[in-house]
Amino acid sequence: MSDARFTAESPQQVRDAAIAGMNRAHESMLRGDKASLTAALDAYREAIQLLRTLAVGENPSWANSLAAAHMNRGQLLHRLFGVDQAAAALESFHEAIGLLEPIAGSANPWPRRNLAGTLLNRANLLLDLGEPGPAVGDARGALALCDPGARVDPIDADLALKARRALCDALGRVIVAPNANQREIASIASDLVDEALELIRHWNARGVDAFVELGTRFFRYGAQLYRVHQPHFLAEFISENLAVAPAETPAIAREIIAAALADHSRGGFFLVGDEASERRLEICRELEALRATLTA
Repeated sequence: MSDARFTAESPQQVRDAAIAGMNRAHESMLRGDKASLTAALDAYREAIQLLRTLAVGENPSWANSLAAAHMNRGQLLHRLFGVDQAAAALESFHEAIGLLEPIAGSANPWPRRNLAGTLLNRANLLLDLGEPGPAVGDARGALALCDPGARVDPIDADLALKARRALCDALGRVIVAPNANQREIASIASDLVDEALELIRHWNARGVDAFVELGTRFFRYGAQLYRVHQPHFLAEFISENLAVAPAETPAIAREIIAAALADHSRGGFFLVGDEASERRLEICRELEALRATLTA
């Protein structure tokens, strides 16, 4: 039996025991196998039971700890069971948000970050539940909380990038819905991608390479988005962002350029003097020139 269940002599000891349990849960999550993840879930449940015995409304630090336990439990339920225990995960997120909203404006940045993380986790679950509309709202809420500090602190940057990723994923679902304003949604999504990749370049220039995987994902998403909705900006987008993940982006760029050129070849005859035809020819020349630099 975990020592997190002992009867403590003081509220601080209760809190310390709960934090010890949460630390064990984190270590178990890093191992990643199902048995370890199940053990982590048990440890978070124990931590929540302990922290609920405290007057968390009188101590923001305790409230933040309890909220973090709820946030991690909800995320872990989603990771372990997908949508099969969505109701339990959503309830954990709801509990965390209720605890964090009153203290998110404090000088301590962690309640704000935990609130952003909870909204982000809920957005990802809502996407798996096929509810992109509510996911958009949660992702935007998470982004608003962490984006102001994203160029200053890499922790906020990581949250801001993941919030943009969730928001882009949600918009990608919304844009194909019946009667969707595709032009407006594509414009919003392209701005999100451009901001994300600029933020990654900002941190790359400072020697922080923790965002390479996110850079690859945003690059592919953005290239596809520009190819379909704003093809006249595709070559510029690719050229500006090849360095965000140099081991991955050239191959992605070649793939997207080939698809874009195939799109234009299926667009019908090119007519001399026709404005649309001239624009298509210009796009093709730009993409062919760019492809040559990628294969040289």
